[in-house]
Amino acid sequence: MIREHRNNVWVVRAGYCGQQEAVCLEKGYVSFDLNLHIMDLFGNELLEMKDQSHNYKRYLHFGDKYRDFDQRFRKEFEDAIKNVDYSADRPEVVKKMKRLNSKLKQFDEEVKQFDATMQKFDDFERLEQMKKAVLTRLSSPPIHLIESWAKDILHFTTDIRIYDLVVLPIMSEKMVAIGRVKDHYQYWKKKDTLSHRRRVDWHDTRVPFENMFFGFEKILESDSSITLLDGDEREFVLGIVIDDTF
Repeated sequence: MIREHRNNVWVVRAGYCGQQEAVCLEKGYVSFDLNLHIMDLFGNELLEMKDQSHNYKRYLHFGDKYRDFDQRFRKEFEDAIKNVDYSADRPEVVKKMKRLNSKLKQFDEEVKQFDATMQKFDDFERLEQMKKAVLTRLSSPPIHLIESWAKDILHFTTDIRIYDLVVLPIMSEKMVAIGRVKDHYQYWKKKDTLSHRRRVDWHDTRVPFENMFFGFEKILESDSSITLLDGDEREFVLGIVIDDTF
């Protein structure tokens, strides 16, 4: 239940890599962006792509090309050295060896060009595979995620109020920062880390995850990125603020 007075307490997950949280703390904001969580839709596809060779077609066709050249070159080499008199200085031997060496250099250049072309082809195929997955997933995302995202958007833009408390998990450090909301929702048109933001006055104290209330880490695993705390959980955070003379 969202309270009308100034003691609502929210857990807001800003990101997973540490950069988003660091920028929030440095610039005095809390941010929320659905793009941070869009990859949750693609678990199976990403695992399949991870296990699949990025250069599958490249090496497949390269092997065919190499085997073809190897067969042709071996035959030419056998013909070139057949009945060669190694005891004499024979110009035709030198000529044949130079021609074979030239073929090797030519093949080496072909391989480099072929390698670059197939690399582009493999990159194109992987991109098309991912685009197809995106179109499939975004046209019909799971209902539970739609509901979670809708709630998160409403919470961040309208439900969080000035003077509410925000608990920001710093995932890379396993610590939380606590701040007080100072302003209404803002949309920063310049596309950066803090496109969607609320200005926050962050307290200097950081609290380890293990020192938070029981069940805190379960909140971090939920579909929702913004959670309103109630009951003992809310009182626990309010106690931190009081104890640290926030």
